[in-house]
Amino acid sequence: MSVLASGINVLRSLLSAEPPPNKVVETRPDFFTSRSIHCREDGLVLYLPSTNEKGTKANYEIVLHRPTTETLHQIFSLFRTPSLELAENRFVTYKDKIPQIVEVAKEMCNIHSLQKVCDVVLEHPTWTLAHLAAHFALYDCFSDSTVNSLLNSTEIETGMSPLQVAITTQNIKTIQIMIAANCSLEHLDYEGNSVFHYAASTTKEIINALSQTATQRSLNARNKNGHTPLHMACLADKCDCVTALILAGADVNIAATKNENPDTLTTEPSYVANYLQKNPNTFYSKDMKNGGTPLHWASSRQVVEALIDVNCHINSLNFEFKTALHVMVERNRLDCVVALLSRQANANLGDKDGNRPLHLAVKANNIAIIQALIIFGVDLNILNNKGETARHMITAENEPQLLYYLAAVGAKRCEKGMEGCTEGCSPSGTYEGIPPPKVIGQTNRDILNAMLSVAGMEVAAEKHKNGHIPRSGRLLCLDGGGIRGLILIQMLLELEHLFGKPIKDSFDWLAGTSTGGILCLAIATGKSMKECLCLYFRLKEQAFIGIRPYSSENLENILKDTFGTETVMSDIKHPRVMVTGVLADRKPVELHLFRSYTSPNDILEVEHDYPYELPHPPDQQHIWEVGRATGAAPTYFRAFGRFLDGGLIANNPTLDALTEIHEHTMALKAKNRENEASPVNVVVSLGTGSIPVTEVKSIDVFKPESIWDSAKLVIGISFLGTLLVDQATSSDGRVVDRARAWCSSIGVPYFRFCPQMTEDVAMDEKADDKLVRMLWETKAYMYEQMSSIKELADIINRC
Repeated sequence: MSVLASGINVLRSLLSAEPPPNKVVETRPDFFTSRSIHCREDGLVLYLPSTNEKGTKANYEIVLHRPTTETLHQIFSLFRTPSLELAENRFVTYKDKIPQIVEVAKEMCNIHSLQKVCDVVLEHPTWTLAHLAAHFALYDCFSDSTVNSLLNSTEIETGMSPLQVAITTQNIKTIQIMIAANCSLEHLDYEGNSVFHYAASTTKEIINALSQTATQRSLNARNKNGHTPLHMACLADKCDCVTALILAGADVNIAATKNENPDTLTTEPSYVANYLQKNPNTFYSKDMKNGGTPLHWASSRQVVEALIDVNCHINSLNFEFKTALHVMVERNRLDCVVALLSRQANANLGDKDGNRPLHLAVKANNIAIIQALIIFGVDLNILNNKGETARHMITAENEPQLLYYLAAVGAKRCEKGMEGCTEGCSPSGTYEGIPPPKVIGQTNRDILNAMLSVAGMEVAAEKHKNGHIPRSGRLLCLDGGGIRGLILIQMLLELEHLFGKPIKDSFDWLAGTSTGGILCLAIATGKSMKECLCLYFRLKEQAFIGIRPYSSENLENILKDTFGTETVMSDIKHPRVMVTGVLADRKPVELHLFRSYTSPNDILEVEHDYPYELPHPPDQQHIWEVGRATGAAPTYFRAFGRFLDGGLIANNPTLDALTEIHEHTMALKAKNRENEASPVNVVVSLGTGSIPVTEVKSIDVFKPESIWDSAKLVIGISFLGTLLVDQATSSDGRVVDRARAWCSSIGVPYFRFCPQMTEDVAMDEKADDKLVRMLWETKAYMYEQMSSIKELADIINRC
């Protein structure tokens, strides 16, 4: 019974308790007839405490009276307090807003709505009527002159505009009405946020509504944190908003991080809206939350290349200070990694932890990406913020697999005092990893080659007894081999590094066939080796499309873009260039040399009495046409007029170049112009890789006497066909031996570099994993040949 009585007492106390002071309650006018008015503003009245109140707390009370034209009986008590000061302050807060809101939006004059209004006014006391109308989506209010005059007002505390308030409510109709009422879309709050900063975390529909009339300034403005609306959408992980902002014209090149990287401090704007409209759903949305540019969110080579073509900055950083290259390495996207590197992405930029892409590739245990980074010149020994090299980060578990690929190209061991080292990186260690199985190469001629080299040096010493080698006559010969021309570029990169100067300035004569000829033209026209490396990786994607024979148009366009459509061979002044081609409009076919200089025949003024028309002279021969002619490999590309690939006769152009230079020298002597001659003083011959030696089962061609013989015959004929092509286009073996012997006999130092490949890479190979492995093997080979390269560098720099 006592429990029941206690419960009744509690219930009675609750029912009789006064409402909280801020709670809006409906009351009756006759309750206030005996109370004095302290302040009045329209229908808002601050009443003094009642003098007749007994048993209750004496309170000051703010009451809202509805207009008498609407009702005589309904009033609302908005606030009650025993403190006059608090009551007066609250009255001042309410008086300029609540009566006016109720007047222009009569639907707000009810307990529920008034409670909301009071709460918002208390939370944002400096909001204007327009801010409140925007917050509560009071559409009709915006036709009121008082509210309309405040459309572009600034809230005192934060600087928000009414439109920015409306955007936070995500009420699209309110936003559209306010835009139609000509409110400003250029407003910035005190933190520098534009309307798009607020919209970035809302919906794509709101962004689309704003973008109809907004300018690029508000769309790309940075706030005080350095963030644009696009950055804010990324931070909010709002993929639809990111896309909408890009489609609206957001500049994707504005960096989201404050850094001192010169590659990202100043960039041209990039607008990728047109690309995104034509190619929707091409971005990997999970990466958007980390910021960056669309390059960070790309998921294929095609997307990467398209974005770079519209000026998307390749080295921009995301919120974690990672470039697009970092992200692609983490995602194990080899094709994207190669695409970025071939567009000259900086592979030595560090993220917030100082990790370079190579560190991340080692973490991911991705050999192909490690090889790709190495061949594009990443610093093998750069440290992260913990002082770790990529070699140090190799764990004991994957050490045998990864270590060799770093050690074989010169990655150094850790310095003394480094903690956590394994046998593979310790300064006192000797373990260098496990190399892959060796392949069978050509017959070993090391002793014979050394003998010829020594003999040649003796003859050279006799010729130049004073030790002075004439400063001319340095010949570089580049073999043919299709996409294996990448091997030539990789070797030239290594040579250039040791020479300490560009290849163009290191030689006086350049001779090349097919891919080697195109590379000679690139060198002579001032292209750097890094540019050539990037060019070839793009070329294989653009030229080898479809099935063989490939369309010649793509190759021709690349050559025109690279060399120009009007430049001619005579525009090349130094070094002198000869490129091989085959005149195939006659039988037997003839070797033709495209020259950047006057031919021996023309020097001697030999009269042309041949029925076939001579090719153009250097001053009429366009460079791009020379590249097209020397690269017209049968079954790969169509013939170029009467020209076929020079590799059909001189795939290794060394002997032909020696012959040409000697004839040129003799012709000048005959004309008493010996001072213009440049006889050979050193020869450098670069090959496009030696393929592994493999066993051949059947080489016989005979009259078959059984069905089994027929099968053997087919195999034999197939092999003989391959044999004929191989020998016709041979650039290694005895061709090299003859050139070496010739140079030895005339006292000219001869250097041949041609790496042994672990597989036979096709001339039109496109697979990135095969190509980067091929180039890594080339770099490792050149590292092994370092003593010979240093010897060559000494001679080159003395000539």
